[in-house]
Amino acid sequence: MENEPLTTLIFDLDGTLCSYGLNLEKSLARTFAEEPIAFSAEAYREEFGNQFDKAINDRVDRPDLSFRKRIFLEVLSGEAIDPAGKEVDEAEILRLGEKFKEIRENSLYLFPEVPEVLTALKDDYQLGLLTNGPSDLQRSKIETLGIESWFEDIVVSGEHGTAKPDPEIFDIALKRLGTDRNRSVYIGNSQRYDVVGANNAGLPVIWRRDESEEEIEDAIPDAIIEDLKSLNNGLLTEKANFKPKKRRK
Repeated sequence: MENEPLTTLIFDLDGTLCSYGLNLEKSLARTFAEEPIAFSAEAYREEFGNQFDKAINDRVDRPDLSFRKRIFLEVLSGEAIDPAGKEVDEAEILRLGEKFKEIRENSLYLFPEVPEVLTALKDDYQLGLLTNGPSDLQRSKIETLGIESWFEDIVVSGEHGTAKPDPEIFDIALKRLGTDRNRSVYIGNSQRYDVVGANNAGLPVIWRRDESEEEIEDAIPDAIIEDLKSLNNGLLTEKANFKPKKRRK
């Protein structure tokens, strides 16, 4: 079985196919420019993690709100004070959350090589997408980028109660695509979530090198690329026998 031909490529989303033109700090600065209150990037990152965990474990407190608005409301409620010394009310916090959401989404962009690379790969391989994140946040990105048509199936961790690097989410993606780790390769930029996650699942993995991502000692990619164009330059043909590994978990 280990010599079966490579038929399926599964991609990560953030940092692999797309990124933001404005980083978090600049997005928040633009949101709160000329506003009477402020919101630190550190506070946002901390609450992002909290809300991410809640979304994955189906413990969302305000499902009526988008992911980013929940972050704003959780951090700023009872803490944000206007220049007159009054507590900023929920409606104002949600307005700021919507402003940030629009700024963030408007700076989202697809890496320039992606359309050509995925269009060419789709002729020879089944393509899938596996991304960590809450459903509304990731589905909104996918829609904004207009990339649905390239993929046979899209798995968002927030819709399944588990996330990378847990091998279960990789198993879900493989099953939905009707394939297995003997015929598939995962491609992602994060060593912590993509490479270690695929290693945990025994799934061959290509690391799209990302200098902004922390390197993990026990992350073992089968191949390393600088950008996705390398996938169309003979790498997959040369590496057609990517070897599935023993599952770590």
